[in-house]
Amino acid sequence: MQTLESRYRDQGLVVLGVNLDHERSLADEFLTAYRPAFRVLFDPDAKLAEHFNVQGMPASFLIDRHGKVRFQHVGFHAGQAGVYEHEVQALLGESAQGQVQ
Repeated sequence: MQTLESRYRDQGLVVLGVNLDHERSLADEFLTAYRPAFRVLFDPDAKLAEHFNVQGMPASFLIDRHGKVRFQHVGFHAGQAGVYEHEVQALLGESAQGQVQ
């Protein structure tokens, strides 16, 4: 996620992480250890996970410029990094009207 965010942020990609730990201290320990370059939200009540109907962790969602979930993945598989990047490129290639540029 950090690699994609740093590569595509100038084109409009925003990466948000969501930490579901019930205790803020556990979330802070994780953030201190891994130091993500993207923003991480704290959601101990899992309201976002419920809203997006998360089926497993980690989960990722690619949301287009109109707020519509276009791609989602459960788990992370290094062998799929090219697929994830292709999906990001496809969404970034769309204009605000949803047309491919």
